[in-house]
Amino acid sequence: MLQIIARIISVVFHPLAVIMAFAMVYITTIYDNEMALLVMSLFGYIAVLPIVIYNSVQLLRGKISNFDLSNQHERNKSYPLLLLILILLVVSAIYTNVPTALVLNLGIFGLMLVVFYFFRNFLKISLHASTSFFLTALIIFDFGSIGLYAVIISILVAFSRIVLKRHTKMEVVIGGVSGLLLGFLSCIIR
Repeated sequence: MLQIIARIISVVFHPLAVIMAFAMVYITTIYDNEMALLVMSLFGYIAVLPIVIYNSVQLLRGKISNFDLSNQHERNKSYPLLLLILILLVVSAIYTNVPTALVLNLGIFGLMLVVFYFFRNFLKISLHASTSFFLTALIIFDFGSIGLYAVIISILVAFSRIVLKRHTKMEVVIGGVSGLLLGFLSCIIR
């Protein structure tokens, strides 16, 4: 039963789903509808859709074992694509005059991925945990007590990665702490 709950949490709160849901709620709360639509389009078409297509094709071809890229060797091959997508997203955000605060958040998130890339041969840091906790920091910073719900969800996400044996406790803790610290850093400097 615990495995089933963990699998549901892992799928529902997959980083791609969390990023889109966060963007939809966060962006529409802070910015006008036109800017919110622009940012959602950038996230959807430049980041989420290409990753979903790439992972789906790789999964169908048998080149990856699961959509989460839990296998360290498979994940290592995907980092260059993730970094390229993030660079395209930042450049597109700058080009379309997305507010500086969002561009900085994207840049710090990209920095986190770069750091994870350099540690990829030593540790498979949880992108589920790091993404959840990064966004949690933004929610806490900008919305205060509502962030408690985000903390609970992030803890459940981290727990699901351990239960599913996709990550060790250390990989999840490092991912969560990194996401939280860099999330707060991006809030402080924007």
